[in-house]
Amino acid sequence: MWRSKHLKRKIIATLVIITSTVWAHAALTTSVPVDGWDILRLATVDEAGENENWRAIKTFPAKLRAASNAFKIDGFVVPVLPEPFLTQFILVEDPDNCPFCGSSGYGPVLDVTMKRPLPDLPEFTRVILSGTLELNEDPDTFQMYRLVDAVLIERP
Repeated sequence: MWRSKHLKRKIIATLVIITSTVWAHAALTTSVPVDGWDILRLATVDEAGENENWRAIKTFPAKLRAASNAFKIDGFVVPVLPEPFLTQFILVEDPDNCPFCGSSGYGPVLDVTMKRPLPDLPEFTRVILSGTLELNEDPDTFQMYRLVDAVLIERP
């Protein structure tokens, strides 16, 4: 009887360890969706100087820098020029806060350059893109970043 209880405890302990390991592995490998716009908002810009001495002082936290190589984001397309294929456009988080569309709001924008052209899409088509996020550290502009070599992942 002792052997069967001892064996039973070993089996239960082994199953607990295996289950814990599987759950831990699942937690590490299951990607939690990350909002690209939240990551972009981590960057800050301050103004310094006046006239010819004016500059934009930009800060890009480590989390933003770490996400820049394989950056994924969803948003709404705002074409810059009317063309049959889109190679460059602006991506906005919310059409109601598009700074170029005459609305009252102002939200974050992302300049996008596609790796392969997209067919012409209507303004404010929602897309999910992936690409390389370039951080613009130039002190002469407020532009903070741009997405280059972007590829279309999905049109939800």
